[in-house]
Amino acid sequence: MTPKRILLVEDDPLFRSLCLEVFSGAHTVVAVEDGVVALEEVRRSPPDVILLDLIMPRARLDGIALLSRLADGPRIPIIILSALGDALVHLSPELAAVLPISAILNKPFSMEALAREIDRVLQHGVLG
Repeated sequence: MTPKRILLVEDDPLFRSLCLEVFSGAHTVVAVEDGVVALEEVRRSPPDVILLDLIMPRARLDGIALLSRLADGPRIPIIILSALGDALVHLSPELAAVLPISAILNKPFSMEALAREIDRVLQHGVLG
């Protein structure tokens, strides 16, 4: 598979470092800790997939708020990384219907599970 650009939006520095270590060999990974910076990255150079943590208490713009901003932009597949259980219950039905959410991984999950979802999304794009 040709290397792709992955945007990781995650406030946990250890998880960001781990993802950079695991996925940077096969892909270009841009890791940010805030939704505001993520929006700038999407505008500057849209990624092939976004890995998005929903709850980022120290961020100026958390993952839930970022999703509403992404709804008006290019259709970039999104893999939600969540400790919230059913993450979609935190979104309005209208917003959930227009977002290109391709997978939801509930924390904790293995890096192998995340790698499988990234590969699946990069091969098949946005579902639905």
